[in-house]
Amino acid sequence: GIALKTHDKKQRGRGCLTALIVIALIAAICAFLIKDSSQTLEISRYEVASEKLSESFDGFRIVQLSDLHGAQFGDDGTELVDKVRSLSPDIIALTGDFVTDEGDLEAVEKLAPRLTELCPVYFVSGNHEFGSNLAQRVRSILESAGVKYLSNEYLTISRGSDSVLLGGVEDPIAYADMLAPDELAQKMNEAAPAAFKILLGHRNYWMKEYPELPVDLILSGHAHGGIVRIPGVGGLIGTDRHLFPDFVEGKFYNGNYTMIVSRGLGNSVPIPRIFNRPEIVCVTLKAEK
Repeated sequence: GIALKTHDKKQRGRGCLTALIVIALIAAICAFLIKDSSQTLEISRYEVASEKLSESFDGFRIVQLSDLHGAQFGDDGTELVDKVRSLSPDIIALTGDFVTDEGDLEAVEKLAPRLTELCPVYFVSGNHEFGSNLAQRVRSILESAGVKYLSNEYLTISRGSDSVLLGGVEDPIAYADMLAPDELAQKMNEAAPAAFKILLGHRNYWMKEYPELPVDLILSGHAHGGIVRIPGVGGLIGTDRHLFPDFVEGKFYNGNYTMIVSRGLGNSVPIPRIFNRPEIVCVTLKAEK
């Protein structure tokens, strides 16, 4: 009887040790997946073709960065800048939420001048710039580095005698009396009805709120890719905390315009990005004959 009890204790001991090893392995795998999901940059490439685009803009490349939230990749953001440089962008579009709180300003200060060394850079605000009361400080940092802050306005990008229009809207929580997105889009359309028109806007709600905007391409972020992504299913949680939200990443077309939603780079919630690598978006324009 004593021998049997000793044997049982050994078996239980081995069982506990095996369970601990399994738990440790699972924990290590989860930690690796979370780290890989939150730190390993991914480049997503899209093409947008239009008859409105002239040969001058065939191959014109836009790199979009969104929802930085103070994240840094490599020493002082070197890895992010190197990947952007490798794409040889013609312009860089920053689509908001580059800070969550004051501690994130340093990352913006380091990143902005490195980006403007590459090509012209344009920025529109997100909800966190205004929610943190840092919008003016972010604007000052960006403009000091040579970034053009688009505040419900548009400009012309020219190549020879050809041009496209680029507009940018402030986040809807910015100012009560500001120009509405549809008003800005209408101004752009009245100025150049035949021109290809690009709109930068942080939120990803365009196809629901403004399905008939007279623009051709909208670049947005805000959704963080659904924060947690389920392979084969997609984004799990919206930034509004709803499950399985729409328009969280990728390219969409509603018969009127194309919308590209970036998964973004950083995070502003306590839930880690899982199966949701930070994203650099690269959009190449194509002249359609």
